[in-house]
Amino acid sequence: TLILGWSPAIFTIISELVQANANQKNARIVILADKDKIEMEDEIHARIPHPRGTRIVCRTGSPLDLSDLEIVNPHAARSIIILAPETADPDTHVIKTILALTNSAQRKPEKYHIVAEIRDAKNLEVARMVGRDEVELILSGDLISRITVQACRQSGLSVVYTELLNFGGDEIYFKTEPTLAGETFGE
Repeated sequence: TLILGWSPAIFTIISELVQANANQKNARIVILADKDKIEMEDEIHARIPHPRGTRIVCRTGSPLDLSDLEIVNPHAARSIIILAPETADPDTHVIKTILALTNSAQRKPEKYHIVAEIRDAKNLEVARMVGRDEVELILSGDLISRITVQACRQSGLSVVYTELLNFGGDEIYFKTEPTLAGETFGE
Protein backbone atom coordinates (compact mmCIF):
# COMPACT_ATOMS: atom_id res chain seq x y z
CA THR A 1 0.00 0.00 0.00
CA LEU A 2 1.33 3.41 -0.95
CA ILE A 3 0.36 6.45 1.14
CA LEU A 4 1.00 9.84 -0.42
CA GLY A 5 1.04 12.79 1.97
CA TRP A 6 0.97 13.19 5.74
CA SER A 7 -1.79 14.16 8.14
CA PRO A 8 -2.80 13.20 11.69
CA ALA A 9 -5.05 10.49 10.19
CA ILE A 10 -2.01 8.54 9.00
CA PHE A 11 -1.58 6.75 12.34
CA THR A 12 -5.11 5.35 12.27
CA ILE A 13 -4.70 4.33 8.64
CA ILE A 14 -1.40 2.57 9.32
CA SER A 15 -2.73 0.71 12.37
CA GLU A 16 -5.76 -0.51 10.37
CA LEU A 17 -3.54 -1.56 7.47
CA VAL A 18 -1.26 -3.45 9.86
CA GLN A 19 -4.28 -5.40 11.14
CA ALA A 20 -5.51 -5.98 7.58
CA ASN A 21 -2.05 -7.27 6.58
CA ALA A 22 -1.81 -9.72 9.47
CA ASN A 23 -2.47 -12.67 7.15
CA GLN A 24 -0.31 -11.37 4.26
CA LYS A 25 3.30 -12.33 3.55
CA ASN A 26 5.80 -9.54 2.86
CA ALA A 27 3.24 -6.79 3.50
CA ARG A 28 4.57 -3.27 3.07
CA ILE A 29 3.29 0.22 3.63
CA VAL A 30 5.28 2.88 1.78
CA ILE A 31 4.82 6.55 2.67
CA LEU A 32 5.93 9.52 0.56
CA ALA A 33 5.53 12.92 2.20
CA ASP A 34 7.11 16.38 2.40
CA LYS A 35 8.50 15.56 5.82
CA ASP A 36 11.84 14.35 7.12
CA LYS A 37 12.19 10.55 6.81
CA ILE A 38 13.59 10.15 10.34
CA GLU A 39 10.80 12.28 11.82
CA MET A 40 8.16 10.17 10.09
CA GLU A 41 9.76 6.91 11.22
CA ASP A 42 10.07 8.16 14.83
CA GLU A 43 6.46 9.36 14.98
CA ILE A 44 5.16 6.11 13.50
CA HIS A 45 7.28 3.99 15.84
CA ALA A 46 6.05 6.00 18.85
CA ARG A 47 2.38 5.52 17.90
CA ILE A 48 2.60 2.03 16.33
CA PRO A 49 5.51 0.27 18.04
CA HIS A 50 4.78 -3.27 16.77
CA PRO A 51 3.69 -3.40 13.10
CA ARG A 52 3.31 -7.24 13.31
CA GLY A 53 5.00 -8.36 10.12
CA THR A 54 4.17 -5.28 8.05
CA ARG A 55 7.23 -3.38 6.92
CA ILE A 56 6.77 0.41 6.97
CA VAL A 57 9.01 2.38 4.60
CA CYS A 58 9.17 6.19 4.68
CA ARG A 59 10.54 8.40 1.92
CA THR A 60 10.90 12.17 1.82
CA GLY A 61 9.61 13.86 -1.31
CA SER A 62 6.68 15.60 -2.93
CA PRO A 63 3.76 13.49 -4.19
CA LEU A 64 3.42 16.13 -6.93
CA ASP A 65 6.92 15.57 -8.29
CA LEU A 66 7.09 12.79 -10.89
CA SER A 67 10.70 11.88 -10.04
CA ASP A 68 9.82 11.64 -6.33
CA LEU A 69 6.83 9.45 -7.20
CA GLU A 70 9.11 7.09 -9.12
CA ILE A 71 11.16 6.57 -5.92
CA VAL A 72 8.17 4.83 -4.28
CA ASN A 73 7.13 2.94 -7.44
CA PRO A 74 3.36 3.56 -7.57
CA HIS A 75 3.10 1.08 -10.47
CA ALA A 76 3.73 -1.86 -8.12
CA ALA A 77 1.33 -0.66 -5.42
CA ARG A 78 -1.77 -2.75 -4.80
CA SER A 79 -3.55 0.40 -3.63
CA ILE A 80 -2.74 4.08 -3.21
CA ILE A 81 -4.06 6.39 -0.49
CA ILE A 82 -3.80 10.16 -0.99
CA LEU A 83 -4.13 12.18 2.20
CA ALA A 84 -5.21 15.81 2.17
CA PRO A 85 -2.45 17.91 3.73
CA GLU A 86 -2.99 20.35 6.59
CA THR A 87 -2.77 23.44 4.36
CA ALA A 88 -5.05 26.28 3.29
CA ASP A 89 -6.10 24.54 0.05
CA PRO A 90 -5.65 20.77 0.54
CA ASP A 91 -7.92 19.67 -2.34
CA THR A 92 -5.73 21.32 -4.96
CA HIS A 93 -2.79 19.28 -3.67
CA VAL A 94 -4.85 16.05 -3.79
CA ILE A 95 -6.13 16.72 -7.32
CA LYS A 96 -2.62 17.52 -8.59
CA THR A 97 -1.36 14.28 -7.03
CA ILE A 98 -4.10 12.30 -8.80
CA LEU A 99 -3.09 14.01 -12.06
CA ALA A 100 0.59 13.18 -11.51
CA LEU A 101 -0.26 9.50 -10.98
CA THR A 102 -2.81 8.97 -13.72
CA ASN A 103 -1.13 11.04 -16.46
CA SER A 104 2.48 9.98 -15.95
CA ALA A 105 4.29 8.74 -19.04
CA GLN A 106 5.70 5.86 -16.94
CA ARG A 107 2.33 4.73 -15.57
CA LYS A 108 1.32 1.10 -15.69
CA PRO A 109 -1.24 0.04 -18.33
CA GLU A 110 -3.66 -1.37 -15.73
CA LYS A 111 -5.88 0.91 -13.70
CA TYR A 112 -4.70 2.18 -10.34
CA HIS A 113 -6.76 1.65 -7.20
CA ILE A 114 -6.62 5.10 -5.59
CA VAL A 115 -8.51 6.34 -2.54
CA ALA A 116 -8.24 10.09 -2.05
CA GLU A 117 -9.43 12.42 0.69
CA ILE A 118 -11.29 15.56 -0.42
CA ARG A 119 -12.25 18.22 2.11
CA ASP A 120 -14.59 20.51 0.13
CA ALA A 121 -17.63 19.18 -1.76
CA LYS A 122 -17.12 21.86 -4.44
CA ASN A 123 -14.00 20.01 -5.58
CA LEU A 124 -15.56 16.55 -5.90
CA GLU A 125 -16.59 16.92 -9.53
CA VAL A 126 -13.15 18.12 -10.63
CA ALA A 127 -11.46 15.28 -8.72
CA ARG A 128 -13.84 12.74 -10.33
CA MET A 129 -13.09 14.15 -13.77
CA VAL A 130 -9.33 13.92 -13.17
CA GLY A 131 -9.34 10.47 -11.54
CA ARG A 132 -12.05 8.94 -13.72
CA ASP A 133 -12.75 5.34 -12.67
CA GLU A 134 -9.36 4.88 -11.00
CA VAL A 135 -10.15 6.86 -7.86
CA GLU A 136 -12.57 6.55 -4.94
CA LEU A 137 -13.10 9.93 -3.32
CA ILE A 138 -13.84 10.33 0.36
CA LEU A 139 -15.41 13.62 1.46
CA SER A 140 -13.91 13.27 4.92
CA GLY A 141 -15.74 16.01 6.84
CA ASP A 142 -19.12 15.06 5.40
CA LEU A 143 -18.61 11.35 6.06
CA ILE A 144 -17.55 11.88 9.67
CA SER A 145 -20.44 14.29 10.29
CA ARG A 146 -23.02 11.85 8.94
CA ILE A 147 -21.68 8.92 10.96
CA THR A 148 -21.57 11.06 14.11
CA VAL A 149 -25.16 12.22 13.69
CA GLN A 150 -26.41 8.68 13.03
CA ALA A 151 -24.51 7.29 16.01
CA CYS A 152 -25.97 10.02 18.27
CA ARG A 153 -29.52 9.29 17.14
CA GLN A 154 -29.34 5.50 17.48
CA SER A 155 -27.89 3.92 20.60
CA GLY A 156 -25.41 1.12 19.85
CA LEU A 157 -24.84 2.15 16.22
CA SER A 158 -21.28 3.26 16.99
CA VAL A 159 -20.46 -0.34 17.98
CA VAL A 160 -21.90 -1.58 14.67
CA TYR A 161 -19.85 0.96 12.68
CA THR A 162 -16.72 0.01 14.59
CA GLU A 163 -17.25 -3.69 13.86
CA LEU A 164 -17.89 -3.01 10.17
CA LEU A 165 -15.11 -0.51 9.58
CA ASN A 166 -12.11 -1.84 11.48
CA PHE A 167 -10.02 -4.92 10.82
CA GLY A 168 -10.13 -6.29 14.37
CA GLY A 169 -12.22 -9.39 15.10
CA ASP A 170 -14.18 -11.16 12.37
CA GLU A 171 -13.56 -10.50 8.72
CA ILE A 172 -15.59 -10.84 5.56
CA TYR A 173 -13.96 -12.21 2.41
CA PHE A 174 -15.52 -12.20 -1.04
CA LYS A 175 -14.92 -15.09 -3.39
CA THR A 176 -16.51 -16.06 -6.67
CA GLU A 177 -17.96 -19.56 -6.29
CA PRO A 178 -19.47 -20.76 -9.61
CA THR A 179 -21.18 -23.79 -8.02
CA LEU A 180 -23.38 -21.44 -5.95
CA ALA A 181 -24.57 -19.33 -8.88
CA GLY A 182 -28.36 -19.25 -9.04
CA GLU A 183 -28.84 -20.78 -5.57
CA THR A 184 -30.80 -19.07 -2.80
CA PHE A 185 -29.02 -17.95 0.38
CA GLY A 186 -30.68 -20.76 2.33
CA GLU A 187 -29.57 -23.40 -0.15
